[in-house]
Amino acid sequence: MGKLPYYDVIVVGAGPGGATAAYELANAGISVLIIDKEKFPRYKPCGGGLSLKIDKILNIDIKETIENTIKGAYFSYKQKEGVFLLSDKPVAYMVMRDRFDSLLLSEAVKSGASFIDESHVKGISNGKNGYEIFVNKNPSPLPSPLRGEGWVKGGFSGDKVYNCKYVIGADGANGIVRRFLYPGIKRTLAASIEAEIPVDEELTDNHSHYVHIDFGVIPYGYAWVFPKKGFLSAGIAGFKGVAKHPKRYFEQFINGHNKINGTTEYKYKGHPIPIFNKPLNLTKGGVMLVGDAGNLVDPFFGEGIYYAIRSSQIASTVVSEAIIKGKTDLSGYDTKLSTEFYPEFMAAQQISQFVYTFPRIWFNVLSDRPELAEQYYNVLRGENRYSIFLKEIKSIAGSLMKTALKKGFLQLFK
Repeated sequence: MGKLPYYDVIVVGAGPGGATAAYELANAGISVLIIDKEKFPRYKPCGGGLSLKIDKILNIDIKETIENTIKGAYFSYKQKEGVFLLSDKPVAYMVMRDRFDSLLLSEAVKSGASFIDESHVKGISNGKNGYEIFVNKNPSPLPSPLRGEGWVKGGFSGDKVYNCKYVIGADGANGIVRRFLYPGIKRTLAASIEAEIPVDEELTDNHSHYVHIDFGVIPYGYAWVFPKKGFLSAGIAGFKGVAKHPKRYFEQFINGHNKINGTTEYKYKGHPIPIFNKPLNLTKGGVMLVGDAGNLVDPFFGEGIYYAIRSSQIASTVVSEAIIKGKTDLSGYDTKLSTEFYPEFMAAQQISQFVYTFPRIWFNVLSDRPELAEQYYNVLRGENRYSIFLKEIKSIAGSLMKTALKKGFLQLFK
């Protein structure tokens, strides 16, 4: 075999996390290759909700990809009762992932990153100068997860082999990099189904400034309708694995929604959401996981885009420092996540347990205490933290229980 194409870093996955990592690394003068199995631009099943705090961290102008700017939500319980809780200030953006992801990717390429699509990473092995990445064009379906500890030593063939010093796994919930890194660790996955439903543009214009969130339609989860330009993005997400029939719940939600019931011109897609469960070390040798690949997904409402981008920024900084110092230790990435991400995720986890175990009570609480919604909106704006939001909920626990007993307790299981 001749000399392998060499890059300082190979990023597997060209979604928001992978593109951001490549963008940051390329701007730091580091040679980087992005590999993705899909042909870009590509459709990606995703609600497309992006919290406003993205403005605080992202240097790329994303205005052209924003479908709508959201100022609040219509919250409902089993589509029977509802309350509008709107804010004076923006809360989040709505994006279509094909356009949003392509913009980030194009910025990475403009900055000097190399990119190949329609290419499946078949295997990774230790090489003389780092890692060898075996790639097939137009691949067959993914192989079964490999068993055993550590890295598989050789045994791969591919249309192309690339060599690198570091690998960033940004290839999502079913990512092959994660399976090589931790082949035996089980993940917490939420079941999700989503569809982009074409509607009259006048309808989306009239509902462009708020989202619809329903509690109770799906066990231990929620349903949503997000407004886009000429489309409504509708879906459900069920946590804790209790939603054994997501298709049935999805159709029930669609048929019960007065704006989209009777609609047949759509195709739905299911996908797993790898929500955070507990802290893990996401580095091993010269390999690291970002975004969905590392289960860095908000366990309350399942937001992943922001955390994919932010974790990739942290990862690229750690890799850049390692290259400058000539070291392979990437543990600084785990250290940073343990202070910036995990305390917030663990607080969101506690909120999630309350909200999705007792959706009726939570709906009544929101109806009686709209200031709680504003506190959550501030989390999305980056002006509040989940840990503080949780303390606020606990501080009014007595009133919450009174509300529950008065309005919700007898209807918990209705």
